[in-house]
This record gives sequence, C-alpha cells and structure tokens, in this order.
Amino acid sequence: MKHRRRGSALIEFAGSLILLTTLFTGIFQIAYAFFSYNALVNAVRAGARYASLQPPSPELAKSVQNLTVYGEPTPPTVANSVVPGLSADNIQVTFGPSTATVTVRGFQLNSLLGQFKLDGRPTVTFPITGGAGK
Repeated sequence: MKHRRRGSALIEFAGSLILLTTLFTGIFQIAYAFFSYNALVNAVRAGARYASLQPPSPELAKSVQNLTVYGEPTPPTVANSVVPGLSADNIQVTFGPSTATVTVRGFQLNSLLGQFKLDGRPTVTFPITGGAGK
C-alpha cells in the first residue's frame, strides 16, 4: 500500500510540474513583450524629444534614428539596439512646420508566443523648440 502512494505522488508531481512550467513560461513571455514595448516607447519618446530640442540640420534625422535605436545620437561602431532586432530602417522621423514626430515602422517584436507587428506604433510627437530663438 505504501509503495502505491509514492508512485501516485510522483505522477501528480510530474503533471503539475508540466502545468506550472507552461504557466511560468507564458507569464515570462508576456512580461518580456511588455518590457520590450515599454523600452521601445521610451526610446521613441527620447528620439522625438531630442528632435524637438535640436536646431534643424541635414543630419538631424539620422541622429534621431540613432538615438532611438541605440540610445546615442552618434553610437560606436559596435552598439546594441535598445530592443533586439530594432534598426534605423524601422524608425521614421517626420518634421512638420512646428512638430517633430518619431514613428516605428515595420518592426516585429518576437517572443515564444508569436510575433507582434508594430507598424505605426509607438508614435510620439513633440513641438519643435530647438533653434527657435536663434
């Protein structure tokens, strides 16, 4: 009788371990997707703010793309992107008459649960103040 209990406890533990592992993996992946998206929102906000504070110049759009992707307007040759897989080609910078807009285009956030296509999200617009008094 005692041996049967040990075997059944082992089977129940194995079944619950599979369930708990699946549950924790799903929670981790959802949290990672939220974390990556939040990092992307902060990077886009920083890029738009930088664009709004700088005087207009021909290379400003490239500097804004670099700041959004790498966290620096002039990154070193070997730099990691803020979010894995993000490149300068995914960042669209638009200057209006009094605004600077930074948008993510054609980027996919990868996780075990699938790929989330972020086209046009996130987008941040700031009023241009850089060089206004110059």
